[in-house]
Amino acid sequence: MKSGALQLSVPLSHLVPSRRNPRKVKPTREAHHRLVAVIRSQGLLQPLVVRPLEGKAKYFEVLAGHRRLRALQEIHRGNGDPKIPCILRDVDAATADAMSLGENFGREPMHPLDEAEAFAKLASNDGKDAKAIAAEFGVSEHYVRQRMKLATLADPVKATYREGKIDTATAETFAAVPEDRQLEVWKEVNGNPRHADHVRNVIAHAWVEAKHAVFDLSTLPPSAISQDLFGDRVLVERRAFMEAQVQALAQQRQALIEDGWAEVIAGRREDVQDQLYSMQRPEREFDQQTNRQLATLAARRQKLEKAAEKIDEADHAKLNRIQQRFETLEAQEQEIIEKAPEHYSEETKAAARSFLILDPDGRVHREYRLLHRRGKHPSNDEGEGSADKQKPPTSDDLSDRQLATTFTHQALAVREALLENPATLRRVLALILHEKVRSESIAIRHEANAITLHASSEGFKAAAFDRLREKREKLDPFSKQLHVEDGKAYEQLAKLPAAKLNALIDHLIVDCITSHLQRETALVKLLAGELNIYIRDHWRPDAEWLSSFQKIQLSHLIVELMGKVNAPSPERKKSELVEVVAKLFADAAEGKLKDKPLAERLNAWLPSNVREVQKKVAKYQTSIENH
Repeated sequence: MKSGALQLSVPLSHLVPSRRNPRKVKPTREAHHRLVAVIRSQGLLQPLVVRPLEGKAKYFEVLAGHRRLRALQEIHRGNGDPKIPCILRDVDAATADAMSLGENFGREPMHPLDEAEAFAKLASNDGKDAKAIAAEFGVSEHYVRQRMKLATLADPVKATYREGKIDTATAETFAAVPEDRQLEVWKEVNGNPRHADHVRNVIAHAWVEAKHAVFDLSTLPPSAISQDLFGDRVLVERRAFMEAQVQALAQQRQALIEDGWAEVIAGRREDVQDQLYSMQRPEREFDQQTNRQLATLAARRQKLEKAAEKIDEADHAKLNRIQQRFETLEAQEQEIIEKAPEHYSEETKAAARSFLILDPDGRVHREYRLLHRRGKHPSNDEGEGSADKQKPPTSDDLSDRQLATTFTHQALAVREALLENPATLRRVLALILHEKVRSESIAIRHEANAITLHASSEGFKAAAFDRLREKREKLDPFSKQLHVEDGKAYEQLAKLPAAKLNALIDHLIVDCITSHLQRETALVKLLAGELNIYIRDHWRPDAEWLSSFQKIQLSHLIVELMGKVNAPSPERKKSELVEVVAKLFADAAEGKLKDKPLAERLNAWLPSNVREVQKKVAKYQTSIENH
């Protein structure tokens, strides 16, 4: 029989699939739905290949196009009997088998890049979104987005992919990042990526997985974020990620300080690991609810132990039952411990250091370690020791900043009082001028004066300092000059009236009075006693000074002033306690407190360093009076 080809239209009901179809594995349901969607939207793009069906006139056997036939049958089910375009092949059975085999063998799946560009074209030209394209082609939205991402491949990567020199996994890895970064990676691998992991490792040097972020991704510019659709990852440009992560850690650090931790260190692992490894972990602690549950189990265990002591050793049945009950209690205890939330007492936080550790891959780890704490004030004679053996700090344990503030106020008060006491002032002048006197309380060079420098620092406020500065500016002819040569200076001083010159000399003398910022000095202590300086006349604890306390110290101070019944709950934040205590001191000073005994305690309260000095001042005054 001679072969021939003729185009014709055949009713769908007259088309019969060939039993000779060599494709025995049925296509997936997804592939079938995709073909149905394509034919619905685009029509039948390729006619079926048929031959006359033996023994049945006007019926035709489908040699090529069995999937299309099934799709057409689904589309037109209950929808009439449309005519289907076909190509007639008048061939014998052997030739029909060869044609069917060739058609199936030669059929290749569409290249993923072709699909990608087709989907992208539909999106750009027809304005269709992933959902619409997915519905049209019978695939998932995720599949469409994956394919469309391939359309963003840089040209050299795309060309190599088409040539089959890299596989789909490698192409997808490139497509996970923006085009400019693809080109950088392409150069880094010399245009010869070995496999997907090779590319992924190169990309990892410049990108970080977003799942490690402790900040809000929406705060970053869109250009810093890339959606890895193939691995369901979101990647963030490393520099932008690390900057945002560090800012977020700063917020977490403040929250931990508010929560009462003695010290919080945030940094890269390589910068903090030495400190981390040199300290010990705090013992496991539990919240009140967990402690109650464990205490209940402990009581049951004691009862069981007493019951076990009364059982005869030969009574194995009872002993086995008791043992089973012990094992049940142990299992319950272990379950409670495993489910218990992380918890540390206020005492542990006050003696421990919290670490916020940033790893190279962007992850953040939180670790806790015990401090070796040393008292900062001479009254603390406990010395060094392990943190778990020391008592938690109280309001008597002052920071260097707190000590500097109170000693500065005291020295400024001494300066101001000296101006009103000529006899004492002349003795101080003799100390300044005498070549054999050694003192840490006198500074001839004013610019090196620790007290004046501290009093001039940002945030420090002292009425005595302001008054002294204002008086000196009225007397000093050099106040608006950076420096002046001695000859010219002498000429200007010669023009001053004697009274004004003497007043200027007095100011220059008192400005030489200084003190150590972290401990009392002998001369300032003696002058404070002789001049009857009471520090609370010049200073009161304000929010800035109180903020140097730990949360547990603020709680201690509240109990010291107001009694145990007013002890704040552990849930209170440090900033709240600072605000409460600062307001108490301010209201007491301004006479706003209705509780008069409390107001007296507040106005009389002194920090430990000045309290000791004040006692010595009182003792000095007594000795002077006795003589």
